[in-house]
Amino acid sequence: MRREQRPAAPWTALAGAWLIGLAAAGCRSGADSQPGARLSVRWTGADTAAFSAVAVAEWCASLHVLEIRAVAGDTGVGIALYPADTVEAGVYPVRLPDVADTTRPPSAAVALRWFSETTVMGFQGDSGRLTLERGPDGMVAGRFTVGARPLVTGKRLAAAGTFAGLRIVAAPATCAGRSPGDTAQTDSTRDDEAESDSRD
Repeated sequence: MRREQRPAAPWTALAGAWLIGLAAAGCRSGADSQPGARLSVRWTGADTAAFSAVAVAEWCASLHVLEIRAVAGDTGVGIALYPADTVEAGVYPVRLPDVADTTRPPSAAVALRWFSETTVMGFQGDSGRLTLERGPDGMVAGRFTVGARPLVTGKRLAAAGTFAGLRIVAAPATCAGRSPGDTAQTDSTRDDEAESDSRD
């Protein structure tokens, strides 16, 4: 059964909020990442460049979303996965963030940002697909192709990337925009779903 509509994740809500949220998330990425966990992406169109950095995967139980991000300096990639139930292997269609959060799951939202000579460039995916893989130990890996539109003005871009070696950990209580004492967190997607199913 489809759960009630969730509040949008901080970095997918609005263009400006996303840029600030992804930059702030970068402050934690180095400390939270696991050895070997990495995301790499190459894009063409509005600009042509390649990016690779350590990555983290956090499960926000209250929003029922898996956030994957990699940030290095002013460049960052954020992925939000909205599973139908638990985080399972499979294909996640890429949609605009506000659509991915409200449409029938599974779906994914992808966003990129980097600093050009004069300004911060931000893009959000509106098409494409992400294929997620899960190993016997629960580790996640995947690949994605994305068509992305600029957050303000400019040309579209096409991006393709991969990530691997990610172990899902519980996101901070503030992942839903609340203070740490507002909501008890769970470190298991299955525990969250079991609790949800008992209420449906």
